Amino acid sequence: MPESRRKAVARTRALYTGEKLVAARAGIARDHSMGLDTCRPEQHELRALLGLGYLNHGFGHNGPAVWGLAALSSYTLTVSPRFDRLVLITKAPDNVALRLLRGPTGGSALPGLRIEECRGHGSYVLRHLPTTAQLVITNNPSGAPVGARRDAYFDSPTTETPLTAEEQRHLDRTADIASDARRLLSGIFCRITIIDPDGTWAIGNWYCDPLMRPGRRESFSLSGHRRLRGAKNTWELEWASHPHPDDLISALTDPVIGIPGARQVSVSGSPAITLGNATLRLHSRHG
Repeated sequence: MPESRRKAVARTRALYTGEKLVAARAGIARDHSMGLDTCRPEQHELRALLGLGYLNHGFGHNGPAVWGLAALSSYTLTVSPRFDRLVLITKAPDNVALRLLRGPTGGSALPGLRIEECRGHGSYVLRHLPTTAQLVITNNPSGAPVGARRDAYFDSPTTETPLTAEEQRHLDRTADIASDARRLLSGIFCRITIIDPDGTWAIGNWYCDPLMRPGRRESFSLSGHRRLRGAKNTWELEWASHPHPDDLISALTDPVIGIPGARQVSVSGSPAITLGNATLRLHSRHG
């Protein structure tokens, strides 16, 4: 892609994602697409697991992925997907890393995630052992982990620590995700912080309405309860806070930044999103 074309596409992507231009350019795909969904297969697997963990919180705490990842809604994030890595840009990288990594005695975390290296004063390069996919958490606006290698500020397993039996049991409960559903869940996680530059919809990290639209802020609970259930290609998502269901549908099907091939349909009177053979029914308690 000519550099001028790549830069133009990156500018458009940055309007939606909030990335700095240099970060957006790093994620543009070779096919001239925005690149949010163009990645290695192992990245789709990792992002789907992140989506599953992020979208399960409350409602009885008995789901297949109650790993505490919903706490990511408490932080200001910029999600910056790349072909070979997923980057989370934040001013609180230590705290975000702590939410994703297990402690020395266990605890809530993404099963199988390990520290590969720490750099400078705010960059973590993490590796997910089961998928081999890389996740970067950094306070560098470009998304690049920079600085000299150092020890982490907290005690957490590194890539030298093998997968535990408990982690494997957690992952076994999430194994029945078909490939189209995996792409759909992956796409949702990559869009948890995007916003329409024209001001008609926003996701708001499942916490707030960044557009501050009249009536939206007061009409939603801040409980953060959400539940994602399903198997193979049939899934249901229920939630009791932001975003408005119309906003979620728009983010996933937008002609510019949406998931390629995703469509809005109705299933038994409920709104749903389809992608290939996958169907995700949506049940918002406020929509």
